[in-house]
Amino acid sequence: MSAPSRIDDSALTILLDLRHPHSYLALGPAMDFGRKMQIEINWLPLQVPTLNPPSEPSPRDDRGVLHRRSRARAIAREIEIYSEDQGLEMSGYYRDVDARAVHRGWLWMRQHAPVHLGSFLTEVFRRYWCHELDATRVEEVARIVAETGGDQGGFLEWSRGEGAAVVAALSAELGERGLTGVPGYLARGEFFLGRQHLPMIRWLLEGRPGSGPI
Repeated sequence: MSAPSRIDDSALTILLDLRHPHSYLALGPAMDFGRKMQIEINWLPLQVPTLNPPSEPSPRDDRGVLHRRSRARAIAREIEIYSEDQGLEMSGYYRDVDARAVHRGWLWMRQHAPVHLGSFLTEVFRRYWCHELDATRVEEVARIVAETGGDQGGFLEWSRGEGAAVVAALSAELGERGLTGVPGYLARGEFFLGRQHLPMIRWLLEGRPGSGPI
């Protein structure tokens, strides 16, 4: 049944949540990083709490509420700036859907068609953020599996059988290891949260030459 996380065998494991804007912003740069470093990235799905939208103003707002609203607006503006820079179409930052159907497709491609996993991830993220994918529907995920080089029938059979248990087992393992944020990067036993840490990760993977990039 199990689809091992391969965390302990991988030079770099990256955790992403389809529904989290920062995961989509991290996907392309991480793929470029893997190509430049000539390493195989161990991509894993992780569902975390979604972003909170800015609250509506109220006369009863205290300093804490004002700070949280300002912070939420700043995060949304940051997402807008970086998505434009990468040429990504993104909207609906606060959607909270059950993406486990996508996780099944993700893990199936990872195990049965790993050479096409990057294409699958690129397409599911693109369609989700363009509002072209219902992430709850296994049938829609199956079509993307087929379009990106996987076996649609094989995926559907696996998904309706052991797929849900495999997704649940991976989620439990990541929780037990304390890996709970996205985009999350595990390299040489060190866990980093956020794509801004790629220079430090490169330094670790290259064997810590000279002083670190701090």
